[in-house]
Amino acid sequence: MANFRVHVLGAAIPSALAAGLAIAGGLVTPQVGGVCFGLGVLGGMLPDIDADNSVPTRIIFGALAVVAAVVVASALHVDTAPGLVALAAVAAFVAIRVGLRGFTAWLCVHRGLVHSLPFAALVGAIVVCVAAQAFHLGPTQAWLAGLFLTGGFLVHLALDELFSVDLLGARMKRSFGTALKLGSRRQLLGTVMLYAGVIALVRFAPPVDPLVRDVTSKRTRAAIAATLARLR
Repeated sequence: MANFRVHVLGAAIPSALAAGLAIAGGLVTPQVGGVCFGLGVLGGMLPDIDADNSVPTRIIFGALAVVAAVVVASALHVDTAPGLVALAAVAAFVAIRVGLRGFTAWLCVHRGLVHSLPFAALVGAIVVCVAAQAFHLGPTQAWLAGLFLTGGFLVHLALDELFSVDLLGARMKRSFGTALKLGSRRQLLGTVMLYAGVIALVRFAPPVDPLVRDVTSKRTRAAIAATLARLR
């Protein structure tokens, strides 16, 4: 399989190009474009959360733990004693860094359902809903955020499959076919739950029509063309 650096670069390069085009086309603000780029890179690391001691696992759960601690502290600091705020923040950090990471390690098998197309769709759909409901982004920006995460995720899966082919020996390695898959026969219930989750989240998400309209509009193409012309 591809190593950590290949996964990060593989997701970062297309994410940077796509974010630049989205900003140039007026689809997102520079701030949201930067977030989309970050989500694309995160997607490039995310599939390896099913590997207990991988670098992406440590980075992702460490970052999530810090974010959880900051959110809890921000929510409680006005009406709660400083000592209790600090205690709650530490508890949130430990719950994510130790509890959630341990639960994920127990639940997941490396190259299991996490390395699959429906899981890629699921995490993207989650981001769309969170971006729309929690951060009040419009449909186009919310869907782009989710697509960036899913896109980085798919790059990771494609790289894993690519590195599963031994071109010099003209043979397939045993890991071939364990990343870009539609589900698992050994985990039928989990596969069904993944698809059900994707369908439910897409129904809950904002309509996708504005994204399609904005991406395909003449105004967007003209804005991108004008930006590229200025760069020449």
